[in-house]
Parts: sequence; structure tokens; C-alpha cells
Amino acid sequence: LNAMVGGANRVADGPEPKEVDLAAAQLSLGRVPTMSEQLKNSIGERISKLCGDSDWQSRFIAITRHFLVISHDGARHVSDQIPLYEVTSCARLPTQSDVSSHRIAFVVETIHGGYNGGRQYIFSVENEDQFLSWTQAILKQAAISAKQYRNLSIVEQLKERAADLLRKETWQFTFSFLIVANFIVNICQSSAAPSSEASVNSTDANSTVFYTFDLIFTALFAIELFIGFFANWFTPFFRSGWNCFDLVVVALSIFSVCYPDGPTWIIVLRTMRLFRIVRLFRRLRVLRTIVSAVLAALPIVANGFVLLGLVAIVFAVVGQALFSRRSPALFGTFKLSLYSIFGVLTINEWRHKVAAVKAPEYGVYDVDPTPACFFVSLIVICSWILIQVVSAVLVDNFTRACRREERQALIDEENEHLKARGLTKVVTKSPIAPLLDSLALFHNSDDLSKRIQKLFEALDCDRGGTLSFSELTDGLRKMKQFSTIVLSQDDFFRMTNSQALCDEEGCLRAEQVRRNHTHLALIGRHNIKLAIGITEERTGRNQRSHDLRVAM
Repeated sequence: LNAMVGGANRVADGPEPKEVDLAAAQLSLGRVPTMSEQLKNSIGERISKLCGDSDWQSRFIAITRHFLVISHDGARHVSDQIPLYEVTSCARLPTQSDVSSHRIAFVVETIHGGYNGGRQYIFSVENEDQFLSWTQAILKQAAISAKQYRNLSIVEQLKERAADLLRKETWQFTFSFLIVANFIVNICQSSAAPSSEASVNSTDANSTVFYTFDLIFTALFAIELFIGFFANWFTPFFRSGWNCFDLVVVALSIFSVCYPDGPTWIIVLRTMRLFRIVRLFRRLRVLRTIVSAVLAALPIVANGFVLLGLVAIVFAVVGQALFSRRSPALFGTFKLSLYSIFGVLTINEWRHKVAAVKAPEYGVYDVDPTPACFFVSLIVICSWILIQVVSAVLVDNFTRACRREERQALIDEENEHLKARGLTKVVTKSPIAPLLDSLALFHNSDDLSKRIQKLFEALDCDRGGTLSFSELTDGLRKMKQFSTIVLSQDDFFRMTNSQALCDEEGCLRAEQVRRNHTHLALIGRHNIKLAIGITEERTGRNQRSHDLRVAM
């Protein structure tokens, strides 16, 4: 382990690690591939790997047919490996403050849910030639490995091509134009029809022209829908609300085209074609943000509407009991009473309703206290209080949803900008963050000790009082809440505080963990601060841009 802690950026005051045989500590993933199995290696090159937040350590890396192998300099065992068929990108990083000016850093990203759990591996090389050589070699072999590993059928290849076609800007712009053109044609068709009979007469010249336009637009939108359905077969297609909306609109359009002359309800279905313009929302970010924000705010606002409806029902029952004999037309039944309550809440002719239920013994200029108290309390409680509360909740949640949409749009813009420059954004959250966060939610030192003890006992399956690297990784996979954690040798090294918590055999002991739990607590607190910094609401675009730059 001397090579692991021999980097130039090792913390000076950190504890000195013990010299431990890697094989005895069971920290390896097998032996380093032989020279004949290596397509490229870092022999003669000084390559460093980012371990933790700012600790650059020298590493040996090699490319085989299906793996990017990582080990310590001079070691015979693999400390970590990356399946090349799970590599999504390999690109240069922006200039890092903790990287020497003469070195170049690049990141290797993996797929989420894969062998490495979507982790990012960051390396640094000495010059531009090494950077180009390694990134090109990794991407080339990753493409070959992915093709061999996936062994896509012809149908799968067509699905990927269809998905690529749908993502092209030319395709998006073309169908946005068609949606607007179809909307204009529908308006012209409605304006040109002098009567309902002329609008359904297929022999009329204007109707024939508009029917032809409708047939062309429907065919084009049906083709687009089929391609989208094929590219996202089957369940992923229906997970999107926009796709479901497209399916309904296109299905109604096809039905109306197949039956141009029909009863009144078919004419009503034909007017549903105007809703195609709503599909434009998914292609325009501003409109999509508004629609998404409204839909996101509706579930919370629904609680306010339920409360408002319950209060209105109570007033409807009371109104029927009080005024059913005075004004049967307004409060004779529960339905009439509820409808009258709704009319009062709209502040529409509520004075006439008050006059209708006034007792005969009261004159024009007299006030009947019963209806006066009833209607005043109704308006104050429902119109002045509850409706205003519902509006305030709607505006508040709408504003939050807009901020989330804008933040996501800003992140997408930053990613596109970096991608255009050949760069990528780095997320340095530790893969053991779920484990550390669970330990960091402690109230005091005793509570932390109990949490560590319970976790240690759950992982120590053989009850031997020690945890080796392999026993720790196997135990985490068996625990549902930590099953997605993929530990590497560097992660284990960091968890054990440079192996200060390990015994001579490189295993964790419960007594040593309890005596030195402060290190785990500090790491957990650090991860919680990172999570809070990521999830807190931003209040301005400049602040969000600054946060993104800091995160990068």
C-alpha cells in the first residue's frame, strides 16, 4: 500500500498506513493481466488517479479487450477495473486547481446501474500526446467491446437509429413547423365554412382541399408517432405523459379522417385536432416549463380544492335547510343549493340571491339577519380566505417548479456547452455516500457508536469480529439499502483512514472502529453538506451559474 499513499498530494498529517500484503487483505480483484492480454498500458508513463476529493495518487492502468484495469505501481493484483462496454464518455476536464499546470486531466464515465454504479474515474497524464493516446484508445476499445458485449440484433440497431433521428434538431424543427402549419390550416378551415352542412360536405371544393391537407398532416404525425413508439418500445413510451397525449390526438385524427361524414359526435372529435398545437409545448422549453410547473403544482393544490369543496358542501346543506321553503328554485334540492353556492362564490348576482331568500316581513331597505349572516360568512370564508389560500399555494408551488425546470435547463445548457468544447462536468460524490450518510445522522457520540456497532454486526456474517474487503463488499450487496454500492480498493482505503483502523491482516475490527469513529463521522458530515448544497433551492440565475461553476 505504499504506492497508494505515496502521491504528492497526500495529507501531511494523516496517519501512516501499515505495510499490508494485498493478497492477505483480500483487496484485489484478481491478478494484473499479462503483457499479451494488455492492448495498452502505462509502463513508462506517469499516470495519476484522483482518490477522494483532491488526492492524486500514482497508478498503473492497462486496457484489455473488455476492461480498463487499475492497480498500484508495481503491484501484482488489480485494485479496480472498469468494464469498457459500460464506458459512456472519456473527455478532458476543465482546468483543476489541484492539478499541476503541466498535467492534463480526463474523466472516464460509466453507465448508471452498471458494474461501477455510474462512477466517474478521473486520471491525469503528463502531456497532450498521452491524453489523446489514452482517450482515443479507451473510446475505440469501448466501442468494440460494447458491440461484442451487446451483440445487438437488427431490430435493436434500428431502434437506436430511430432514437438518434428523434433527437436531431432538424427533425424537431420540421415537426414543430408542421404543428404550427396544421393549426393555421384548421383555423382557415373553420373560417371558410359558412355553415355546419358545408363543413361536412366532402363534395365541396374547399372541403376537399382541407380534407387533403388534413390527410397529409395526419399521415406525417402518425409516422412520427410510430417512429417514437418503435424507438421507445414498449413501457418507456407510455412512461411519458407527452407520448400518451400524442397517441390520443393522433388516434382521434385518424378516426376523423377515416369517417369524414358522420354524426355530430364525429364532428366534435374532429375539433380535437386543434389540440395538436399543445404538442408544440414539448419542443419549446419556455412553454414546456410552464406546463410542467402547472402539472407539478396541481397535486399539492388539489388538497386546497378538496378543503374548499368540503366547506362549500357544508354551506349547501345548511342553505337547503334554511331557505328551501323561501326559494325552492335556488335551494329546493341539494344539487340546486350547491349550484347556487357556486354562483355566490363567483360573486355573480349574489345580491339577487340574497333578495330571493329574504323573509316577506322584511322590507326593501331592511336586512334579514339569517341570509345576511349566511352569505357574508360564505363569502368571507370561501372567497376571501380559502380561494386566496389556494391561489397562494398554487403560485408558490408554480414558482418552485419553474425554478426546478430552469435549473435543469441550465444544467443541460452547461452540459451542451462543455460537450461542444470537448469537456465534461465532474460529480465527485463518493460511491460510499449512502453508507456514510446513514452513519452521519447521529445525535451524539453514543448514538454514533451504536450505529457503527449495529452496521458492523450486520456486515460481519461469520461473527469473527473482523471485516475484510471481500466480506464488506459481499455484505453491502446483501443489504437492500446499500446494494448499489460498488467499493474499490481506494474506497476501502479511505474508509479505514489509510488503514489506521485495520489490524495486521488488513481487516477492520469492531474495537478499532469504535475507538476511531470520529473519522467516519467527519466523512459522513461532509457528504451531507454536499447533498444539502446540491438540493437546496436557488433564487437567481447568477447564483445557479456560480454553483455550477463551483461544482465543476
